[in-house]
Formats: sequence, C-alpha cells, structure tokens
Amino acid sequence: MAVHLKLTKEPDIPLEADTITPTHFAGKSAAELGKLPVLQGNQTLELAAFFDISGEAGATPDETEIVVSGNLKDVKMIGKGMNGGRITVEGDVGMYLGAEMIAGRIHVKGSVGSWAAAEMEGGNIQIEGNAGDYLCAGYRGSPDGMKGGRVYIAGNAGREMGAHMRKGFIAVKGDVDTLAGVRMKGGTIIVVGNIADRLGVEATKGMIFCLGKVDSLLPTYKFSGSSEREFTNYYLRYLRSRRPDFLNEDLDFAEKWAKFMGDFAEGDPKQEIYLREAANQHLL
Repeated sequence: MAVHLKLTKEPDIPLEADTITPTHFAGKSAAELGKLPVLQGNQTLELAAFFDISGEAGATPDETEIVVSGNLKDVKMIGKGMNGGRITVEGDVGMYLGAEMIAGRIHVKGSVGSWAAAEMEGGNIQIEGNAGDYLCAGYRGSPDGMKGGRVYIAGNAGREMGAHMRKGFIAVKGDVDTLAGVRMKGGTIIVVGNIADRLGVEATKGMIFCLGKVDSLLPTYKFSGSSEREFTNYYLRYLRSRRPDFLNEDLDFAEKWAKFMGDFAEGDPKQEIYLREAANQHLL
C-alpha cells in the first residue's frame, strides 16, 4: 500500500516533518494523515497545509510505502526514527533524513542535506545524489554516532562523515570531505573516490577502505604492511553484490593494499585503514 505526498506549498521557513514515516501513517485514512502535525518555526501546522495526499496506507508500518515529491530542500526530518516500511523521495530533500532510523528502507533519487542518518540504528538508506555534512554522525555532545544499518551514497559526502560511528556500514561512490571517521569506534566505511585530510582523527576501532587517493594521514597512524588482501576483497565483493554500479568492472582484485593502524594518540588503538596502494604512493 502506498501513500503519495506532493508538496503544493514550498515553505518559506524550513518545515520539520518527522511525522512522515510509515509508523505514523499506518492504519490512517488520507483525511487523518492530513491532520498529522508538522512544525514551522514556532507554529504547529497540519501536513495537509503543505502536501497533497493521495493513496492508502497499509495496516502496519511494514505494509506502508510513502512516496514524496516536490522541492523538498527545506523539508527536514523525513523518516526520522523510522521503524519499518519504505520511503521514496523523488528528488532532493532537507536535513536529518532518516536520523535515528531503526528499521525499513529509504530511497532518495536526489541529494540530501546535512545530518542524514544521524545516530542511525538500523535499516537501509540509498542516496543517488550527494550527502551533506555529518552523514551518519552523532549529534553534538553525543558519544555515539551510527549504531547500525547500511547507507549507500552514489555521489559525494561532506565533512565529518561517520563521526563517533560505533557499528554499521557506509559506502560512498564519490569523494568524501575532511574529518571522515573522526572518533570512530566501530563499523565499516568504503570510499570508492578520494578522501580529504584528517581521516580517522581520534578513532580507536573500525575499518575504513579507500580505493581512491587519501590526501594525508596523521603521523599517529603507523604503516602495517602492503600485500594482496583477500580480506579486503571480501568487502569489495559485498559492495558489488549490493551496488554493482559503485565499482568499475575492470577492478583488479589482485591489487596490493597498504594497511595503517591507529590512532596511536589514543589508548589501545585498533582502527584499521586500508588504502589502495596504486593510488596512495605518496603515503608509503
């Protein structure tokens, strides 16, 4: 069962629409959905004030799909806390998409704003465009970022991706900006493109793979050898099985990978960074 939301009134002040989730929609009629609250500034308004609503929700969240269309760059928190079902966004969307998500699937056919998948605990998010800053990160002052789930970005990602990450899987086809994996404590990140400087600052556990060029590594990371790694190829095959469009068909699985361990400025560091040797001779 699918509900279609079409933005009919573009907000002049960003709209907080965390009620756009299958959990809030399940079992409700179109008229009831229209009365769901959204926040704009200091006002609480109804969903129908901004969206044309059609279709029918399922009896449960898992039986409910929501399709959202329109210029959604100023619509925030779609899918926040989502716990089942499916959301499809037909274009670009604003901040906090899928933040604190527990289960379900979100597919964005454009780009997303900052804090997408912040403190995500489970589920699957596919973004066909770019992601803003703080993808899968923890909120300011929070000790934990992403705690589970899978996120795939077909474009580029901004600053501090995976900050405080504890568990989960992130794959980025494009480039990633500075401070990726800062204070990372677990989980796996694969970047097919390039990564800017200050990778893995204060990270103590987890794995980062980069097929492209890493601008620089902190001196608190130690080179731990270069070799062909079937271990690395396992993760690349996993990515290819999920998103074959992320990897070139001519990728040589017999290439050598350089391993770095750190961050040795922290106690008991076990962070592993694997870099494709052919693209990172400047670090060897």
